[in-house]
Amino acid sequence: MRLLGFDTATRACSAALWAGGGVAAHRRIEAAERHAEALVPLLREVVAEGGAGLDAVDVFAVTVGPGSFTGIRIGLATARGLALAAGRPLIGLTTLEVLAAGVSERARTGPILAALDARRGRLYVQLFDRAARPLGEPCAAAAEALPGLLGARIGRGPFVVAGTGSQAAMAALPPAVEAHAVPGPGFPDARVLVRLAVTRAESAASADTPPRPLYLREPGARPPVQLDCNPIYPHGLSIKNLR
Repeated sequence: MRLLGFDTATRACSAALWAGGGVAAHRRIEAAERHAEALVPLLREVVAEGGAGLDAVDVFAVTVGPGSFTGIRIGLATARGLALAAGRPLIGLTTLEVLAAGVSERARTGPILAALDARRGRLYVQLFDRAARPLGEPCAAAAEALPGLLGARIGRGPFVVAGTGSQAAMAALPPAVEAHAVPGPGFPDARVLVRLAVTRAESAASADTPPRPLYLREPGARPPVQLDCNPIYPHGLSIKNLR
């Protein structure tokens, strides 16, 4: 199975190609507000390095949020356009489940708290068990509200905290609670995304319904009701120029 997956929901922009039972190519850059400009060249590089044209991709995968509103829209619109043009299925995964699954087995000493910086003192958070299975729903909350959200689980440390919101989350926990942050940039890794997506595709867990964006708070500028599946990019997105 060849699976192309990418994430644009955070400040970073990453893509990976799964082929031959493993990750065949991977790229990650910090694109800030340049996702629309950076994504297509990134996909070109990954597809070229993996030695397969876009028409050889069997499945596409993308993160659906939570994260940047603009980034989520760009990623989903691009993924839907590619999947539609190629007539292939599309799998959506959340940024928080990708973060949790990316924690190494050695570092999983307790429940995993995935936390992304949502700016303005807020976090996108979700708690997972040591096997990276969700223990609750993702939510957006002020950092100081985190102990209340964890409730009875607050005494079941040590917590493993992953994501760009790690330091803010750890600072909000009571001093007696043991927690440590996973080292690294704290962004969802496309290599983890494609690994999860392959498992989901092989287990027939992916739905026929196209993935929908996961927005956990109202945007500063409200997005349109429908995502544009055929955005116009400066580099010209098409099957042909990604081969």
